[in-house]
Amino acid sequence: MQTMPPANSMAQTTYSHQQMPASQNQQMQAAYNQQMGYQAPIQSAAVTPVGNSVQPIWKIKMADKGLFFTKIAGLLITILTLGIGKPWAETMVIRKWTANLSIGGRSVTYHGTAMELFGIWIKVLILSVITLGIYYLFWGRYAVDRYVDSRLSWA
Repeated sequence: MQTMPPANSMAQTTYSHQQMPASQNQQMQAAYNQQMGYQAPIQSAAVTPVGNSVQPIWKIKMADKGLFFTKIAGLLITILTLGIGKPWAETMVIRKWTANLSIGGRSVTYHGTAMELFGIWIKVLILSVITLGIYYLFWGRYAVDRYVDSRLSWA
């Protein structure tokens, strides 16, 4: 792809001994652009900067060390139950995380239960075994995320 030289470089290299008027320089630049196949830039209205953009402010209380210890407890529950307690551990961590989360000044709460999450895990496991993993590849791996998203609400 060819790049277009700056507007005044052609005038300096071609006519370095004399200074040409701005309108003549613009005409030469337009002729060059036309010859090279460039289109004139589209003129748009002036863009005014927005002083206060409307973006949500995410605030997570980081001073609360409880989330770290909750994750450690969840890991221990998962290990001690050989993975069966994972939904309970995940529910504990999500509840603690949402208790510390505030978006735009509004807090978020999680209303899911570990038994519902366990039921989703069992459904995904059974359907994945029946379909030789096809269910997990296309739908199952997103089932837990969809469930968690559906149980989050503004407080």
